[in-house]
Amino acid sequence: MSGETLSPPPDVAPAPVQPRRSGSLRGAGPMRRGDAPAGLGFAEVPTTQDGGADTMRPGALRGAARGRNLDGLAHTLFLRLAPVIAVLVLLTQVVIAWVNYGDQIRLSGERAQMMADMTARALAQPGWTTSFGPQLQALGLDPSVRFATLRDASGTVIGRLGEEPRGRSLERIQVSSEIEAGPEAQPAGSLTLVLSAEGLRAHAEKQFVMVLGASAVLILAFALSLRLAVARHVLAPLTRLLTAMGRVERKDWVTVDLAGSRRPSREIAEISAAFNRMVEGLRSGDEARHLLAELERTHARLAEANGLVMESLGYARRIQQAVLPGQAALEGGPLDVAVLWEPLHVVGGDYFWVEEIDGGGTAGLSVLVVADCTGHGVPGAFLTLIVATALDRILHDQGLRRPDAILAALDGVVRARLRQHAGNSDLSDDGLDCGICVVDRAAGTLDFAGAGLALTVLSGDGVARIKGRRHGLGYRLTGREETLSAVTVPLGDDRTFFLMTDGISDQMGGTSRRLLGHRGVAEILERHANQPLAEQVAALDAALAAHRGAEARRDDMTLVAFRPKGD
Repeated sequence: MSGETLSPPPDVAPAPVQPRRSGSLRGAGPMRRGDAPAGLGFAEVPTTQDGGADTMRPGALRGAARGRNLDGLAHTLFLRLAPVIAVLVLLTQVVIAWVNYGDQIRLSGERAQMMADMTARALAQPGWTTSFGPQLQALGLDPSVRFATLRDASGTVIGRLGEEPRGRSLERIQVSSEIEAGPEAQPAGSLTLVLSAEGLRAHAEKQFVMVLGASAVLILAFALSLRLAVARHVLAPLTRLLTAMGRVERKDWVTVDLAGSRRPSREIAEISAAFNRMVEGLRSGDEARHLLAELERTHARLAEANGLVMESLGYARRIQQAVLPGQAALEGGPLDVAVLWEPLHVVGGDYFWVEEIDGGGTAGLSVLVVADCTGHGVPGAFLTLIVATALDRILHDQGLRRPDAILAALDGVVRARLRQHAGNSDLSDDGLDCGICVVDRAAGTLDFAGAGLALTVLSGDGVARIKGRRHGLGYRLTGREETLSAVTVPLGDDRTFFLMTDGISDQMGGTSRRLLGHRGVAEILERHANQPLAEQVAALDAALAAHRGAEARRDDMTLVAFRPKGD
């Protein structure tokens, strides 16, 4: 039998396994005061031995600012912003020029077609094949007409004006019009007219050159204005501030003048004001000693508060682990189950539920749930407690068994608990993504419903992914939510099922620092498909760590893998 791979961090002793009571949430017992910081590996807040005297030593005020080139700020801003501005301006002007050129081509084509149609109507007379001269000569009066041909009904050329142009087709506009003659207006020939587009192309090229010139002028104007603005409102105030710092190092208690034409930006003004307040305090030795004593007391309070916070987080982790299924719940049912649960911090916003209901055994149902709540850490952990209590009521008090119905009921409970009803001025935008599987061993089927989470199926045919609906539980309604629905999948002897949060696939790493993604997770699962389930999950965890390398994890990770046990 395969057990779960769920384990606490190396320094935290796992909670003892307690007998599982169906339909209830289990407590893990109290934690002794002081267990949390020591057990979880948290260091105390470091304090200086001299009580902060290093802050007041000569040279500490200017610090790393000494020797820096302040002009590099304007240079950096220019290098960051100038390409973006240049590209936007150039693209805008090019699009405008291209639209104008297209409009001119279209208008010229319509004009050419109108000329051809008018000439064709003028030729539509009996005996036009011998009296077309004046009409062609009239066309020749237009300097843009380069070539015209008249053909009779058989396609034979009977008249020509000008020489057929050669070269690229972009430099000419060609249209045709039918000549209808006779009492029944039968086609008696055609007129082909070619107009020159060289002028339009030349105009477009000239406009493009003007666009480049205008873009260059705008970039130069932007660079000059940026330089002047940074010099006036950033570099000059910083220079005054650094000069004052140097004088304060020599015990010359001066302050920074914030008035004048070169007024600093708001942030630098706040820093300068803080510097002036500090100088005023340093003028009096008694004041300085008072500040140092207050700083030491603040450090002591912070250290005490840090210890209390770490101890509280340790209690919170014990409570969160207490509402997760224990080893007995994972090993005692008809399913082979393995779990990977790793919060990003001490506690997390991921939650899973595994339970046998309606009698258990082959005649009962297995319910497996994975939820990814908003955020991680303490806020996410609070939401997992709401989910845990809601699932307990939905399954055991309301008796719901369809996964889509369970999701809908869970959505209602979350909205009620978070007060996400209409008209609430304190409407929150928190919620969770959730995937639920209900396994019926007797029928040999699995019903799945997902709200933002998918079900991954590993079989001899490869890895398939059944996506959930675009419908988060909780959150503010946008009107684009899809209706929750369930999908029935046969169990099969060679099938393994995986419910996982996006913290599994959102692993940044590798030489190119790319996301692993669902495809990468599928490839890892396929490579270890023939191993026992617990070893598959352990191999996946090791592969994720290898992919990350030195990159830090970005989210909580939860995966529940299961398949029917062999007879």
